[in-house]
Amino acid sequence: MDLKKVYSLLGFAAKSKKLSFGKERVRGYIRSDRRKKLVILAEDASSRLKMDIKIRAPEGVKIVEIFSKEELGKLLGRDEISALAVEDDSIIEGILKVLKE
Repeated sequence: MDLKKVYSLLGFAAKSKKLSFGKERVRGYIRSDRRKKLVILAEDASSRLKMDIKIRAPEGVKIVEIFSKEELGKLLGRDEISALAVEDDSIIEGILKVLKE
């Protein structure tokens, strides 16, 4: 598993404005009618946030815990981000493919 590839795919998604972040936006993304859904949680996010997202996520939503809050924040020019939702199907496929390797 090459985390650098995942990070660069997330960077591409950020540049093309295909990422949502923040608890409320991620909750909305989970409830949306998108067919493919991928939520990325920071490894050091609070256990309360992680449980909140996992409990609300219906079957079929992929949830991955990688990177730190600081690393995810750097993608979007913020200090820290605990949760991201990827809104591009091809980027979702690319990330999941890399994570399976």
